[in-house]
Amino acid sequence: MSDINLLQRKAGAFEQFSELERKLRVVSVWLLSGLFLGGLVIGVTFLVLNGRIRSFEMEKVTLARDINAQTTKEGLLLSLKDRVGIAAKALDAAKPWGKLFPILNEIAPNGGFLSLTIEESGRVSADMEAFSVDDAVLYVANLMLLFEDRKIRSPQLLSFALLETGRIHMSVSFYPTFAP
Repeated sequence: MSDINLLQRKAGAFEQFSELERKLRVVSVWLLSGLFLGGLVIGVTFLVLNGRIRSFEMEKVTLARDINAQTTKEGLLLSLKDRVGIAAKALDAAKPWGKLFPILNEIAPNGGFLSLTIEESGRVSADMEAFSVDDAVLYVANLMLLFEDRKIRSPQLLSFALLETGRIHMSVSFYPTFAP
């Protein structure tokens, strides 16, 4: 009986050993499956993150290039803004010389201007030629009317000469007021 007992114990120990081996195989399969899935998850995560990093780096390069281009444009815009400000000040300070032509037409309605000079001070000097003394008197009278209407100030007859041809050469000067 002792051999049977011994055999039964050995059979029981073998069954326990077989059961333990089966459980170890199940655990090892689960661990291997978990390790495989974990590696797969880590691999996919790595690929996704690597792709995102590359796309962010490409976007960074693109944005840096755009910023540099915009910086150049911004510099040009600031330069233009400064120049426009300077030009606006110059235009505000500039006199509307286009309004001088109607004044000149009022002085000598039939023309007769030989030369016209505008000095830095704003003084206008004109050399005129009248066909007769009556025309010359008319020019001077028109200067006086423009002075009374406050369209010009400080009118002066600088020279008055009778030419051999019978025409009259005159030089006048005045300051236009450019009243609105």
